[in-house]
Amino acid sequence: MKVSSKARFFGLACLFLGAMFAFCACSGSVSLEWQLDNLGDSIVGIHTDLQTQFLSSKNLKLPTDVKGIEELSRPAPVHIEWSAESDGKEVTIQKYLLELSLDSRFNKSVVYETVEPEFDVYNLLLDATYYYRVTAVTNKGKKSVSPLRVLETTDAAPRNLYVDGVTNVRDLGGWKTADGGRVKQGMLIRCGRLNKSKQSEVEIEITESGIHTFKNILGVRSEIDLRLSGAPQQAPGTENENGGITSSPLGSGVKYKNLEMEWIGSAYTNYFEDVFIPVIREFFAFIADESNYPVIFHCDIGTDRTGFFAFLVNGLLGVSEEDLGRDYLFSNFANIGGNREITRINSTYLNHIKAQEGDTLSEQIENSLLAIGVEQNHIDAVRRIMTEY
Repeated sequence: MKVSSKARFFGLACLFLGAMFAFCACSGSVSLEWQLDNLGDSIVGIHTDLQTQFLSSKNLKLPTDVKGIEELSRPAPVHIEWSAESDGKEVTIQKYLLELSLDSRFNKSVVYETVEPEFDVYNLLLDATYYYRVTAVTNKGKKSVSPLRVLETTDAAPRNLYVDGVTNVRDLGGWKTADGGRVKQGMLIRCGRLNKSKQSEVEIEITESGIHTFKNILGVRSEIDLRLSGAPQQAPGTENENGGITSSPLGSGVKYKNLEMEWIGSAYTNYFEDVFIPVIREFFAFIADESNYPVIFHCDIGTDRTGFFAFLVNGLLGVSEEDLGRDYLFSNFANIGGNREITRINSTYLNHIKAQEGDTLSEQIENSLLAIGVEQNHIDAVRRIMTEY
């Protein structure tokens, strides 16, 4: 969401008014003094120093500490801190409610509960203006609400996410497109598996906190699982890759779609070969239906098969080849069992795409999809759903 001059003026006005006025409760007043070391009218980033180092590099060079064997993919938290003291001896603060919203009237907001006068917030949108306030709840059951504050987030993609129990999570949205638009955020989210692969019994890895984040914070309605289910025709060693799961670990309210796609090994060199074509068609048919959104999609570690579809969707929308490569390599910050090189995508799909007609990568991807039977109306729907200006 673009930050307008009007929004900036309103934010500064709120800061001034907040400093001028106190607030009170009916039984003992509570006054809050805000400590905003990194907030206020500054731009807040979501990437760690190591991530920023990579994202700002000109040659897509990964830092030496990033090897794909450690969980480094989570975003940096936005730390919000405050202080509050009671004027009455018998009045104590039992908890705080931190409320954030994209709307200054808080008609729609996310509320976090804490007993400490500070909180780390994750998963904010890129290039957005947020309004926030804190409610102090006393032992007398009374509440006092702080002055409103404003923070703005940087526009630097990717929008990597923190979902407890899941590695390699990030939004396809946030990247800029060649025609001056941007891929819409909060719609398509790529990630690693939610349950252990190759298990005889289902073993869920995502935590209750992670489930809450996906369902209640990010609003996920559908899950696409690209792992194999154990069908007899599958190659030895790949049986039951999806761990025997038949429904989403996120609960009955989330649609589960298993699109079985074998991981590329020695048997295949191109994801556009016949064996994969039905999966590609089904994937685009699914995301062409707006009622399925927001959607998460994953394979095992969320890198190769997942990366293929992320490349197709964002490339189709007009994201540059450099940014597509940057997004692919960002998986190395996750615990994916080893590093990935950009050359890996050449033989598996990029060389095939570039051999198609078209003046741009977007046109070449569209022609690649049309050639294998992906419907034009599905392509058009994805562009409409996933692009904003």
